[in-house]
Amino acid sequence: SGEAQSLATAHAPIFVAQVRTELSGIEGETFEARSRAGRAVQARYHRGTDAAVMISGGQHPNETTGIIGALRGAQALASRRGAQFNISPLENTDGYAVHHRLRADNPRHMHHAARYTALGDDLEYRTAAQPHEKAIRFEAQRLSGARLHINLHGYPAHEWTRPLSGYVPRGFAMWTLPKGFFLIMRYQHGWEERAERFIDAVTRRLAAVPGLVAFNDTQISLYETHAGETGFRIINGFPCMISVDDRHDVPLTLITEYPDETIYGDAFIAGHTAQMETVLAAYDAFQMIESVA
Repeated sequence: SGEAQSLATAHAPIFVAQVRTELSGIEGETFEARSRAGRAVQARYHRGTDAAVMISGGQHPNETTGIIGALRGAQALASRRGAQFNISPLENTDGYAVHHRLRADNPRHMHHAARYTALGDDLEYRTAAQPHEKAIRFEAQRLSGARLHINLHGYPAHEWTRPLSGYVPRGFAMWTLPKGFFLIMRYQHGWEERAERFIDAVTRRLAAVPGLVAFNDTQISLYETHAGETGFRIINGFPCMISVDDRHDVPLTLITEYPDETIYGDAFIAGHTAQMETVLAAYDAFQMIESVA
């Protein structure tokens, strides 16, 4: 544990005790799961009249802006009349404990090991009979019936040096260079047209966030100089990957990717502010989509 920070100006990852305190301040029904190591994974269901949305962070807890962004976004939504959502800001509590322990010795390292659970897997793809941490998602969907999952992530911010270091984890070559704040849109069959309208609305809203498109432009330009084409679609200034994926239990899944591993100070504040703005933009875009479905 350590000192709490104001969420809006948090300059470094917050401690788990503050995550729980901030979560408890959101009105709603508490539910939880247990990690492989026995830590609580806590969530809240804020019941309302809007179309329900799932918000999560900390699946990979060395990707730290999403944890704060999820809380900030949920707190803003909770003040709205009719808002309906569930929020699980820290899904991988075992990995978060590892990250804090490793970061104390080397705060500027990406700490890839903390990406995983105590089982050594990525909870997203767990199919074991005992779901442990992943049970929080099953319960979130059961409670709310949400058809959109806003899943906040990050990726390495310091990777300009890593290709020369000899350390690139297997299967992670595409993550070796920052390419701005980009979005992954996954949809089930039959939802393609709605997914396209949704991602257009979200990126239009995010384009109004001061400095965010300029940040993307700078990183994309550097990427293209050193590595060529990004391979992404650029939608309203944001690199996007859009694909059909029926593995998810909800029809629409929006995954954010902010280059946040190893950042602090103003850069960290900009990161979790972008994540918060995405929660709000995605929530509003989904209400629009549902109203005309």
